[in-house]
Amino acid sequence: MASVAAVRSLSTKDKKNGKEKTKEGENESGSTPATGETAIVTEASTTHDSISCDDHFDDGGVGSKEESAKLINRMAEALRRAREDGLPDSANKKPPLSAALAYLARHNIRKRIIHVGSASRMPAECGAPGGGIAYPKLTKFIFDYRIRDPDAPEVFIDDTKKYGKRMELYCGKDFQIEFWEYCLQTMVVGEVAAFMVPPRQLVAFPAVNKKLRDYMLDRTADSANPPKHTCAFMSLQAQGGLGYPDLDDLLAKPRMLEFIFDLHSVVLPHEGPKESWIMTPEEKVEAIPRLRQAGNELYAQGQWFEAATKYEEALNLIEQLSLSEKPGDPEHVRLDQMRVPFYVNMAQCQFKLKDYYGAIRSTSEALTRDTDNVKALFRRAQAYSATSDVQLAEADFLRVKSLAPDTMTTCVDRELANLDRIDRECREQERRLLAGKMFSQT
Repeated sequence: MASVAAVRSLSTKDKKNGKEKTKEGENESGSTPATGETAIVTEASTTHDSISCDDHFDDGGVGSKEESAKLINRMAEALRRAREDGLPDSANKKPPLSAALAYLARHNIRKRIIHVGSASRMPAECGAPGGGIAYPKLTKFIFDYRIRDPDAPEVFIDDTKKYGKRMELYCGKDFQIEFWEYCLQTMVVGEVAAFMVPPRQLVAFPAVNKKLRDYMLDRTADSANPPKHTCAFMSLQAQGGLGYPDLDDLLAKPRMLEFIFDLHSVVLPHEGPKESWIMTPEEKVEAIPRLRQAGNELYAQGQWFEAATKYEEALNLIEQLSLSEKPGDPEHVRLDQMRVPFYVNMAQCQFKLKDYYGAIRSTSEALTRDTDNVKALFRRAQAYSATSDVQLAEADFLRVKSLAPDTMTTCVDRELANLDRIDRECREQERRLLAGKMFSQT
């Protein structure tokens, strides 16, 4: 009976403070409680199915069924607060936004999803602590983009699908249009989303977009009239603008633009080989022998073009490493000598592909660094022979024979015999041509 008395006492207090009850149990319109509160009431009623207004109250006694429902609602609210008081502070706090979403919010960039992507294709390590996405640095995004003025939505300022090229962007490499990185980092593969960007974020955009458009249209700077080194705006004025009237207009009158991104694929840093320009010097040094090994394996399989590509990649890495060294210093000399075997191997691939002049160039590059390289001399002699440069071929073959008489004499003699045959055929062909001209003149 004590518990019933307590309930009746609470109900009596509720009658005296009806206004206060309404604030706690109902919203301003007198309807059911808010969403979060409704969920709590539902939880209480389903957890304690044995509690019933009809079982404990009657219309002629302490209160009505309506008042009982309000009382249960208050009890559920008290239960919720008691549960929250027992949780750690971190459980009651809203999780923080991902860095990309926080950036968009801070710069007033509004996102609108046009087509939902495939979240299942997002790796687990790309999840942000507070929900959303957190791609690691050096993630590569491959996407199409369209740009338009929201006041003229039927006209696109730029559209990569029209150009037939997709855009590639590495996050964390200081791309000149900063907000592009953050917009893409809020997307998943297959998603199409539009971003409304305010004018203050687009002051430098027209000049950067000129470079992108030049690239998409395969336009390069005029090498005969290179631009003078002046400040950006002086240079633009001297050149008569950006070369595109619509971009000149945006430069003079910045305004809100809509950027529509169609994200086709995402390549995480560990999922594929890095491009050379984002490698560290240490990574380049480690990659060079791997490329040589890969090239040798491809050559053994008869994939000569692919093998030559690997050797060329290694040469490019050596060139990039050399740029940071002073010419003549020991490290610069060492790196320069590293090129020799790659040039020799690439020449062999070029010879197999019947690119004889390419083979001559590659072997000559090797011989400028190692004048007595027998392999380079022999392969250049073979290439000269294939192009009917008999005297040059003979000189290289004889030098090979003098440098390696024990191992190369048999091969050189065979090649010299073949060279003699080629020489006779060339002379015979020249004789016939001369004879034909003489008869035609008579």
